[in-house]
Amino acid sequence: MVSKLVNCFLFAIAGGKLIERIRALTFQSIVHQEVAWFDHPENSSGALNGRLSIDALNVRRLVGDNLNLLVQSISTLICGIVIAMVADWKLSLMILFVIPLVGLQGYAQVKFLQGFSQNAKTMYEEASQVATEAIGSIRTVASFCAEKRVMDKYNQKCQASRDQGIRTGIVGGLGFGFLYLMLYASSALCYYVGAKFVSQGKSTFGDVFKAYFALVLAMIGVS
Repeated sequence: MVSKLVNCFLFAIAGGKLIERIRALTFQSIVHQEVAWFDHPENSSGALNGRLSIDALNVRRLVGDNLNLLVQSISTLICGIVIAMVADWKLSLMILFVIPLVGLQGYAQVKFLQGFSQNAKTMYEEASQVATEAIGSIRTVASFCAEKRVMDKYNQKCQASRDQGIRTGIVGGLGFGFLYLMLYASSALCYYVGAKFVSQGKSTFGDVFKAYFALVLAMIGVS
């Protein structure tokens, strides 16, 4: 409990300081650009505003959340394997074949979600650009009675972002479904093989459950 608290606290501090430094350096780089650089659509005020907030938050998640989870997952995996090997190494070796499948599933899920997140980020920047330009030129929009046109364009960008979020949810749901499939399959394998070992006198009831729970917690940590 203490190590978990210290771990989260230190990574949160590191992530906050890194966000502050990245935003300051990014803004410093933006204000020193040539005037023609701002004429590109990807460098508009709305896109830059969204980039300052989203990119910094992504780095915050990487350092404060993802790196924290990586350290925690590796520690849980190593401890679980060691405990399981000490309890019943034969049963542990058989169940360890399932852990690489869980790792591959997690890697594929992360890759899919990264692609979806990049697309959603681009759509969010486009929607933010439309809103910023409309608010900055609200007198022009009102003089041409273009409020409905601006709202339709903004809603179109938000609709695309929402659809991307739905696809992200589907991929995440399939990934969690496969994870629990592997957990239940490994549980069934452990119970079956463990019962065989106990009936043949090669292991004890307590050692089987020690190895089982240690490896299940390790698999959950990897996922």
